[in-house]
Amino acid sequence: MTKVIRHPSSVVRRLLSVVCCLLSVVCCPLSSQAQLYEQSVKQIIEALAADSLERAEVLILQTTRLDPMRESNAVLYRYLGGIYQRQGQSEKALDAYSKGIGLLPGADLLLDRASLYLQMNDLERAGADYSSVLELSPDDEEALFFRAYVFSSLRRYREARADYERLLELNPQHEDGRLGLALLNNKDGRPREAMEQLDALVQFFPTHARHLLARADIYLERRAYEEAMRDVRRAMELEPENPECYLTRASLYLAMKKKKLAQQDCKTAFRLGASAEQVAPLLGEIGN
Repeated sequence: MTKVIRHPSSVVRRLLSVVCCLLSVVCCPLSSQAQLYEQSVKQIIEALAADSLERAEVLILQTTRLDPMRESNAVLYRYLGGIYQRQGQSEKALDAYSKGIGLLPGADLLLDRASLYLQMNDLERAGADYSSVLELSPDDEEALFFRAYVFSSLRRYREARADYERLLELNPQHEDGRLGLALLNNKDGRPREAMEQLDALVQFFPTHARHLLARADIYLERRAYEEAMRDVRRAMELEPENPECYLTRASLYLAMKKKKLAQQDCKTAFRLGASAEQVAPLLGEIGN
């Protein structure tokens, strides 16, 4: 499964959303406090544009203190949360997102906080935030996709299926949604449907390695090692620097009792960017 982390907005999108949210401030005669607020926001924009995160953090904290209950602070808290998230300060990021949601509970802030909850493996809270987004916007594709993922991870397969099917009804070409439904079917005791859907994905997206790797995993579960190896090799031809290819092949080598080859692939996957959490379980099996 592809990593389920919300892609951060580009600096340009961030600046645009800040400016849009502050239009109510700049479209009327400004008080001295409003002028100070506007000047601070401009400095924040400059700091974000320069990717000066520490300066942006200080300026955001100063600016939100000027008028703590101003709704436009919600946008500033969103970017503050993003800064903390980039720095690996998850608790501070959650606090910032929550303050923003308290001021203005919009979909963007809820999606950002849900994404952070996912990174922290807090599936229940992530699912609650995605549900809140869908109360605001029932057809939000991002919330539908990730809530389906959460439900599937929690073995709430009926609810996951409903979200995937709704997503694909809205957007039949949603590639991640189609892959998610195929993986759900495999978990939910529908292996034939899962394989048919993966076959279709491989056919429709012949240059996308992840579908081949997903199908290889199912072949591996069925002990169809030759077919699994064929898919892994094709995936490696497409994306030779993808660590997932080597992790999948390491699992395959382990099943085939080829521990030395599995160990080599684990080392290659780690060198290419796989996390220690991904590699450790395989190395543990190799050592047993």
